[in-house]
Amino acid sequence: MKTSETGMIFPVFGFTPDREIWGFADMDTFTSCGPLTLKENKEIGMEVIDSLLNRWVVRSVRPLGRAEPLWKWVISRVLSTPQTRIEHDLEVLSPVSLDEAKARLILGLETFPSDYCKDDEHETVLHPLMAKVQSIGRLSEALELLGLDSFMAY
Repeated sequence: MKTSETGMIFPVFGFTPDREIWGFADMDTFTSCGPLTLKENKEIGMEVIDSLLNRWVVRSVRPLGRAEPLWKWVISRVLSTPQTRIEHDLEVLSPVSLDEAKARLILGLETFPSDYCKDDEHETVLHPLMAKVQSIGRLSEALELLGLDSFMAY
């Protein structure tokens, strides 16, 4: 199944095989990435869960071309990271419950605590953040709560 065929409801969350958490606010951020993401196949094997708790796994990624107009792409090459438009080949998996999705988010926080707090802030920042994740009523609330990154900068 191609990305555009899924009917994903955004935001969507990506969980890489090494437990990193990525957040995608819309189809543009989900289908754009920087050169390192493509070169290192960072999205292969990533499980994607949308706001309705539907789930897919990324089996392959195909570059389609520039994700920006030429003038913006040239500026990006100089000032930041040029974006490539991509298409995913996805395999449908069974949906998850909200509790399962929360557990995946918390596992990501536990695996990469330095992404969310300093070493000495586990008790004051990380644990309260985990409690907030546990209390969300909708998965979509996690995007702003965690300030998740997309693959656009890499």
